[in-house]
Amino acid sequence: MARLPVLLITALSLIFSTISCNQSERDEATPANEHNRIQPYAESPFYWQYAGEPVMLLGASNYHNIFQRPDMVEELEMLETAGGNYVRNSMASREIFPDHRDLWPFKAVEATDDTLINIYDLTVWNQRYWENLEQLLRETYNRNIILEIELWERHDYYRMRDQAGWIRHPYNPANNINYSEEESGFPVGEIDYVDGDPASRTIQILSEDGEEKIAEGHPFFSTVPDLEHNEVVLPYQEAFIDNILSYTLEYDHVLYNMNNETREPNEWGEYWANYILDKARAKGIQIELTDMQDAHDVTDESVARMMDSELFTFVDISQNNFQSGDLHWQRIQYIRNYLLDRPKPITNIKVYGTDNEEIWSPDFWGSAQDAVERYWRNILGGTSSTRFHRPPWGIGINETARTHVQSARMFTEKFDIFRAGPANELIDNREAGSVYLSAVPGEQYAVYFPNGGHADIQFDEVNDIEIEWLDASSSRWAERENRQTVRTLELTAPGENHWIAIISVR
Repeated sequence: MARLPVLLITALSLIFSTISCNQSERDEATPANEHNRIQPYAESPFYWQYAGEPVMLLGASNYHNIFQRPDMVEELEMLETAGGNYVRNSMASREIFPDHRDLWPFKAVEATDDTLINIYDLTVWNQRYWENLEQLLRETYNRNIILEIELWERHDYYRMRDQAGWIRHPYNPANNINYSEEESGFPVGEIDYVDGDPASRTIQILSEDGEEKIAEGHPFFSTVPDLEHNEVVLPYQEAFIDNILSYTLEYDHVLYNMNNETREPNEWGEYWANYILDKARAKGIQIELTDMQDAHDVTDESVARMMDSELFTFVDISQNNFQSGDLHWQRIQYIRNYLLDRPKPITNIKVYGTDNEEIWSPDFWGSAQDAVERYWRNILGGTSSTRFHRPPWGIGINETARTHVQSARMFTEKFDIFRAGPANELIDNREAGSVYLSAVPGEQYAVYFPNGGHADIQFDEVNDIEIEWLDASSSRWAERENRQTVRTLELTAPGENHWIAIISVR
């Protein structure tokens, strides 16, 4: 098939920006006031402010790329009704089901004998894909739902489970008219994780004749100047990001995540952070960025490098949500302490845990009980956001998730989470995993019991207090109780399951 000469690439990159929809043709005006934009809360930078007010981000949804789904609006309505205001969208084209196939961002110009493979022109957009993104931006903005966008989804480029894989991807030289295998240096064969293990960067490339080659890292993620500097493919990647920004920069409620659980060198995400920051600054816009590392142990150097970077204005620690109990809590505190002198919001766009054994055992992902505990520990532990991850790896936006989103919103409306801080040291004779505490010392204390139980809370002096109990499993407040402390408050949850006590000093 005919391909475009490499010499045309520079010229093509200059005209990519004209391919996107003209902004004047979009459906409605979008916000321009920079004061309203989502940004770290001026008075407590571990948290966010939006429209000038502090905001706790609470989320749940069933999809990673919700803009690709026909029930997108229905899910957003469910989240809004529950009091949620935080949703994830990966710019992914991956999944192939009998009743659903993700769209690619590029226009197909030729079919093949395989009904799942087309030939694409990487300079021409598939307008349906981009219209879906515009609708998601508009619907979330109108509902005051903060949208976190993941620009690159590494699993799209591998063959796993129901994913399209490299063999079907438009960036595969066999599937586009823009560059060849020789010009790009990209293989045309299928790419998979060695032994199917996404925790490893070692890959296997399978050619059509069955030959296997082992390599370190997918070449797609080495195109930037500080790595392999692939001058053939990089302009097409930049054009994709340019077109995303042509939509998102018109809105004030978008957070930017460079990668979904990346194991690529930090230079990859740092290049894209610099790239989109430059684009935003050229428009006089301040945006907030992170780069989600795939380190289940968030004390890993890759996470530290992200935290130390001035490029990244918030820190996503979603992979900490593989941890359970006190270790989960302790790792949150490690991150907070690391950032103490230069606070940034700490986010959790994915909270794992499910009783669904469709893919892997809950022994790996954690149970549904673990998911709810992690959700609440993220809140009391001092992070700025928490969202139930999609099935089958999380509980998504099922009834349990919606109940706890509603309960969390009820809780944050009464407890001053933005001035509070983790304070487990105030719990006397604490048993591991039994209770967690956040406090505005001398004013308010919040005590979370994951499964009922008892705790002794230490006070510096005698106080008249009011206790309000929230049954988080039913989104119901119990009756208030007035008491006087005598340095030690003996506190027993009214029942089993998830209970939160708000103690207010009068």
